[in-house]
Amino acid sequence: MKMRLALPTLLLLTMPTLAADSAVVANPAAAAFERLKTLVGQWNGETSMGKFHLSYELLSGGHVLLEKESSESTHATMVTTYYLNGDQLELTHHCELGNVPHMVARKIDLDSGEFSFEFADAANLPSAQSAHMHGAAIKIVDADHLTSSWTMFENAKPKFTVAAQYERVR
Repeated sequence: MKMRLALPTLLLLTMPTLAADSAVVANPAAAAFERLKTLVGQWNGETSMGKFHLSYELLSGGHVLLEKESSESTHATMVTTYYLNGDQLELTHHCELGNVPHMVARKIDLDSGEFSFEFADAANLPSAQSAHMHGAAIKIVDADHLTSSWTMFENAKPKFTVAAQYERVR
């Protein structure tokens, strides 16, 4: 009798966990956001434009990942937020140029840890011809290594891409 009650009880206890796991699998954006949350901490990196420092922290009850980027060469700090909007992973980048591009993840590869974002719209962009970040890609290589690339557009075409390799410092 105890065995007959134990099996249904075990099934009832594990069903919410199975449902939560399948929801994450069914929504790659949610799984990608969970992966991005593992970046919380401090990172140093090298680019063609010099050395950069990234800081990641979770805000708003874990619903927003805040990235602060600073460099020795520009002395400016830029901020990017990553978040879910329904079933989409999105970012908003507050650029030193004064514009605020909004991008949507169009490629999510959970196996490789690579997430590619494409321009959706922007605030403070005088015209579509104005310089702005138009695309971004992040690859979480492992717990202590990250790569990124950001593509600047001007006159409706790519102007340059800044690629970086980062290592966690804490």
